Amino acid sequence: MQDWYVLYTKPRSEAQVGARLDADGIESYFPVMPVAAPRRGRSRVRPFFPCYLFAHFDLDAVGVSHINWMPGMRHLVTFGGIPAHVDGAVIARIRQHLDRALVMDVQGEILEHGDRVVITAGAFQDIEAVFDRRLSATGRVRVLVEFLRRTTVVEIEAGALKKLGGSVVR
Repeated sequence: MQDWYVLYTKPRSEAQVGARLDADGIESYFPVMPVAAPRRGRSRVRPFFPCYLFAHFDLDAVGVSHINWMPGMRHLVTFGGIPAHVDGAVIARIRQHLDRALVMDVQGEILEHGDRVVITAGAFQDIEAVFDRRLSATGRVRVLVEFLRRTTVVEIEAGALKKLGGSVVR
């Protein structure tokens, strides 16, 4: 029976183990969240649980030794010799929480759904918009721009936004 298991990796080896699991046809999830201060104009991410990732597989079919001997792995997390499994609903909640993780504008102010912003770079520079949501951990966001009496969805880097006073929707 497939279940979500917790894997403990060597430091900064989570992506390596995740890639190996994917190559073996095993679904993995490595939760990351954006770092507050962008570096060189690009957003960065950091692990939500450093040295840990989740994998969804049938332990009887794959085997503990196959997991434990992967490059970058320390061991499958166990409690009293029993592999630690996580309910799929918990994984879904973590994903949902991180999808709504903090998004910050160019000045470091937190952006929330409905906040009024101004675009500070690119083709839409100096255009006012309404912040909708974060699209990915890499810093892309979705804003709504009023254009030709229509609301248009625009995808842009969070670092190209500046928060204005007030909000449209909460």
